[in-house]
Parts: sequence; C-alpha cells; structure tokens
Amino acid sequence: RSANETRAGRRRLMLTDYFQALGLIAERVNISWLLAAGVFVRMSAVAFLGPALGELTVPPRVRLAAAAALTLIVAPTVVFEKQDALNPAQLAAIFFGEAAAGLLIGFSLRLAIFVLQILGAIIAPIISLSQLFGAGLDHDQESPVSTILIIAGLALACAGGLHIELAAAMSATFQVFAFGGGIPSGDAAEFTVSQTGRVLAFALGLAAPFVILGFIYSIALAAVNRAMPQMAAIFVGAPAIIFAGLVLIAGSASILLMRWSDVMARLIAEPLSGL
Repeated sequence: RSANETRAGRRRLMLTDYFQALGLIAERVNISWLLAAGVFVRMSAVAFLGPALGELTVPPRVRLAAAAALTLIVAPTVVFEKQDALNPAQLAAIFFGEAAAGLLIGFSLRLAIFVLQILGAIIAPIISLSQLFGAGLDHDQESPVSTILIIAGLALACAGGLHIELAAAMSATFQVFAFGGGIPSGDAAEFTVSQTGRVLAFALGLAAPFVILGFIYSIALAAVNRAMPQMAAIFVGAPAIIFAGLVLIAGSASILLMRWSDVMARLIAEPLSGL
C-alpha cells in the first residue's frame, strides 16, 4: 500500500511539474492562460479521438503530451481578443464549446478508422477468419482483418506526415469554429448522421469484391449440397474460401489502402469536409 501511495504521489508531482512547465512556455510565447487552456481542451478532444493517437493501445500520457504539443503549435496562430474578467459560467461555456468543437473534429478524423473497422468486419466472416489473432487493436471484439487493415493504414498515414499535416489542419479549424464560439448543434447533428451513412457506403464499396466472393461461394456450396447431399461440402469449401479470401486480400490490399489513404489525406487537410 505504501508503495502504491508513493507512486501515486510521484504521478501527481509529475503532473504538477508538467502543467507548470506548460504555463511557463505559454508566458514566454505571450499566450493568455484562457487561450492556452481553451486550445488545450480542443486539442485534447482531437488527440483522444483522432487516428493514431486515439487508439486504445496508445497510453493516455502519450495522448496528453500530443495534445500539449499541438497546443503549443496551434495556440500562437489563433486570433483571440483578450477580454475582461469572466464569470465561471462564461468560462464554462468557452471550455464546453471548445470541447464540443474538438469532439466533432476528432469524430470527423475518426471516420477513416471506422471505414477500416467496418471493412474488416465485413471481410472476416466471409473468408471465415473472424477470430484468428485474439484481441484486436481497439477492442476485443475487433476482427483480425480489421486489426491488420488499421495497422497498415495508420502506418501509411504516419509515414506520409500525419503529425505535420494534423497540426496545420488544427490551426485552420479555428477559422471555421472561432475560439470560444462553440458549434451549431443542428449542423453538427446533421453532419454526424450524414457521415455515418457515408462511412457505411464507403466501407461496403471497398468490400464489394469480398461480398461477391462470398455470394459465389454460397451458390457453389448450395449446388454441391444439392448434387451430393451425402457429402460434407462445408469441410471442402471452408479451406477453399479461406485460401481464396487470403489471395484476394493479398491482391487488393494495396488498392484498398491507396484508396483509403486518399480519403484520409482529404480528411486531414479539411477535417470538416467529411468523406
């Protein structure tokens, strides 16, 4: 128990030093504490939902550090008029608006990851590989195909300069959602609903070759069962569909990921444009 209390005390001390260092840096670059705190709230929401940083395998401390780094990069570019003393309700409204804006931007960026998750969820049962490698990247119910696609997609995005483009895009979002101005709730709800439908349509379009393969396999299996009822066709068909699925994945993975990377690049450049 004493060892746990000691570790907890060290963590609190580290966090205290961490935020004190952020305050000193903000003073050096002449950023008001309100602007720095508000931008940090927005960047935190983006870091906890955005691609690469928002994965469950990334430790929260890394996400927090990334949010702080984005804050130091973005905050000096934000136009903000210093105001007189604000009451707690006004401060809460500013921070709530920044959090809502960050969540909407993070959700928009997360759409690309949703596409890969849905794509893998469609492909895996068709080729009989729903549970192969155990726990997934984001949660235990994630299919192994989704895990492979997400890892490959994120590696491709990070190799293309995701962190640099993300900082530039976050600075541009303050021209759409001004600091402390919040977001229109009606437009945000409409954007969320429309993008959800587009994610499903895009993922299904990418998975079309595998859906066709599964349809052909089902027709062939039904025909074999009809012609030879005494034959256990499933034991013959299962290895065939697994092999055909793996060959199709190997042949189409580069095309799927390149198509996905184009969408990802567009989302990073304009997070609120959607798919």
